Amino acid sequence: MRKLFLCGVIAAVVASGAVVTRAVDLGSEIDLTTFGEAQAERASVWDDLPIQNVARSMGSAGRRFYLSGMIGPSFATVTNPGDATFASDDTLFAAGGAAGVAFDRRRGQLRLELEGMGRDTYRAPFTATTIPSEFTVLTNNWSVMTNLWRDVMLTDRFGIYGGGGIGAGGYILGETLDGITHYSPPAGNFAWQFGGGLIWEVTERLTFDVGYRYFHIDTIRQANVAPNQFAASELMFGLRFYEPFRNWRR
Repeated sequence: MRKLFLCGVIAAVVASGAVVTRAVDLGSEIDLTTFGEAQAERASVWDDLPIQNVARSMGSAGRRFYLSGMIGPSFATVTNPGDATFASDDTLFAAGGAAGVAFDRRRGQLRLELEGMGRDTYRAPFTATTIPSEFTVLTNNWSVMTNLWRDVMLTDRFGIYGGGGIGAGGYILGETLDGITHYSPPAGNFAWQFGGGLIWEVTERLTFDVGYRYFHIDTIRQANVAPNQFAASELMFGLRFYEPFRNWRR
């Protein structure tokens, strides 16, 4: 009986030593009361990382909506393709605006836009007439064009652009003789233009450009009116404002 009791005591002592040895191997004890603080410290690491505006980066890297305004002189001519005596020229004031979408491309942008333009009253004498009071008069001179422009940046701020467009244009033609002007009904026809110019990016969202355009309206034919054709070389100064409604989305 004593032998059994002695063997049991020895076995208990050996087991206790094994447990102590195992605890020492595991290292220092874990304080469970600090678990929440450790998690908080680990989460705070992310607070130092910059947060990227995903919506803005996608818009800048893909496409951007813009509005633009244009003004400048229009050096215009009115002719009759079949009669050289029906010809005149005048310098007009032209102004208009456009709404478009710019797509990012290598070293620039590709811009698709819808443009509306109006021109001042045209009034000029016939080039082949000797009658001082005989004039060609154009009023309500308008055009609506769909344009495609390609911008190529030469530096971070300066670049060039080129392109053109098609659409429609029209006016009311009048003839003045002896102080009396007779007008024909409003008329219009197919129109086209092409041109190019210089670009200056003032800021990320504001661009200034100056360019030349040749604008042409095909021959207009009406009953009891000589065929007439309008064309103009125009010097346009423009401002483009990108993402004009950005702040409205916030």
